Amino acid sequence: MPGTPDDLYAVLGVARAATGAEIRRAYRRLALLHHPDRAGPAGAPIFARLAEAYRMLSDPTARTAYDAHLFERERAFAAAPGQADGRAWSVQSVGWSASVKRPVPNLVPRLSGPLEALVAAGAARLDPDGVLELSVTATEAARGGAAVVEMAMAILCPTCGGVAGPRVWCRRCEHAGRVTETVAVEVRFPAETRDGLVVTATLRQAGVVSQRARLRISR
Repeated sequence: MPGTPDDLYAVLGVARAATGAEIRRAYRRLALLHHPDRAGPAGAPIFARLAEAYRMLSDPTARTAYDAHLFERERAFAAAPGQADGRAWSVQSVGWSASVKRPVPNLVPRLSGPLEALVAAGAARLDPDGVLELSVTATEAARGGAAVVEMAMAILCPTCGGVAGPRVWCRRCEHAGRVTETVAVEVRFPAETRDGLVVTATLRQAGVVSQRARLRISR
């Protein structure tokens, strides 16, 4: 069984400084080895641990929160090995989730929310090339800010991490390796934004394809 139960990096057998690509490669290699279709029913709990570790460490926001947890835990262990504040530390009991929330500086509420609602309000649209267009006011363009748009996109399958294929069956994605889910797309635009500026959105979930956004200044 790979790794130890309280260190997600050890579960995947990677260093804490590992890049996203290194984490992805390690997960795919171990997932193929321990997938229940190959390893049998005994591989199910190991595969589940691998998938949970990958979901956490492949999400930049969740990984940052987890690294902060590791730092605090190790500092507590240094003060009182094995225990801190009367509680034994265990990642499995902490209940980590890759959907860690974080505040968005300079959020423009008028431009944030489900894409369908923004389209109905005339604040957003998807052009024929798939570029997300946001209609900002002159004041918003001058000030700059950020919008978080919830929209359906293809992401790596959260169950198998994209390793499914001809040799590995995944009930969720059925060999595709990707599923379509609603994700949060964060669009930041600088102060003095000019009409027609195209930016690359920040994708707040791992495994999402790149998304471009165009800013249109409403008259």
